[in-house]
Amino acid sequence: MGLPLTIGIELINDPNWMGGTLYLQNLAICLSRLPAQERPQIRLLGSPEIIASFTEKNGSLPGVNSSPKSLAARLAQRLGFSPKPPPAIDVIYPGFGAQVPGAETIRWIPDFQHRYLPQLFSAAEIAARDASIGEIAAQPGVVVLSSQTAQDDFVRFYPDHRATPRVWHFHSLLAVGHLDADSLRQTYDLSEKYLYLPNQFWVHKNHITVFKALAQLRQEHDLTIPLVCTGATRDRRNEAHFASLMALVEEQGLADQIQFLGLIDRSDQVGILRCAAAVVQPSRFEGWSTVVEDVRAVGRPIFLSDLSVHREQTPPHCVYFPPEDATALAQTLRQRWAQLLPGPNFSAEQEAKQQVDCYILNSAHSFCNIARDAITLVRAH
Repeated sequence: MGLPLTIGIELINDPNWMGGTLYLQNLAICLSRLPAQERPQIRLLGSPEIIASFTEKNGSLPGVNSSPKSLAARLAQRLGFSPKPPPAIDVIYPGFGAQVPGAETIRWIPDFQHRYLPQLFSAAEIAARDASIGEIAAQPGVVVLSSQTAQDDFVRFYPDHRATPRVWHFHSLLAVGHLDADSLRQTYDLSEKYLYLPNQFWVHKNHITVFKALAQLRQEHDLTIPLVCTGATRDRRNEAHFASLMALVEEQGLADQIQFLGLIDRSDQVGILRCAAAVVQPSRFEGWSTVVEDVRAVGRPIFLSDLSVHREQTPPHCVYFPPEDATALAQTLRQRWAQLLPGPNFSAEQEAKQQVDCYILNSAHSFCNIARDAITLVRAH
């Protein structure tokens, strides 16, 4: 079990990086699930607005304390009682900039996308990323990578690193209670049976392969598969990207079968996921796919681009396809679409929950071990 441990988690709320936002929120919730005798104290760090939003959404979690004073602490102070100081923070994660005297910082490198898809970055962005990661690699201490694939990249790109790389896998925690599927379908005008693509509209997310596959199915096989898309429509690295996709949709006659819902409430997004007949994740690159983990959590089928990190994630009920091969995806969809049923599938969700609950506990234990290793390594130096 080890000595008592207090972990400071820096929360963010970035609509342009929902993966990172959910990753850090889920880490706090994941650690709170540990049994009391194994659970660290968790201090939430960040702006008062972000912390208040997290607390409002998730309620009171075991072992989780926010930086602002709680209502109970404020009342006690007004009544003349000396407030009990919060425990000292042992480690801070993921090193976005919070400074706490005496605390060790664990850094996080989500991925090396700029090395694999340099055409999506400016020269200045590539230089800045390389400099930042190089600085992390050169310092003693622990750095977390989101996958074994990313750790292999780190070792290859920085063979002389002094940092100690560790892999920590994110798993989604989704509320899968009552769902009024009819009301959800009515609210968003959803088809009874649809394919779901929940990616931001960034170039590397590769919507174009899915759109081309749907066009082939419609034109060559008279098969129309409704597609629902959610996610931010602005790609700051390519402001014309969404418009070019819309032009393709019009050109291929797909406007009546693809819905673009934009950024929607997370609970509704999970509901749309649960009701989908299947999910498609065509991304050209991922550090560790939140979409895949969301799908795992609710037991839905997924058509998945054949990336090494997606193979590492190995979700159940998945079929792989080459990310640049629209014809292969079209063939796979044609072969399987008729057998797929709309959700939700409550029995599959319960089975998935049992499996994911085990993943969550193992993941929480793993992060606590990483935190203790960070303390030990720094003291050793």
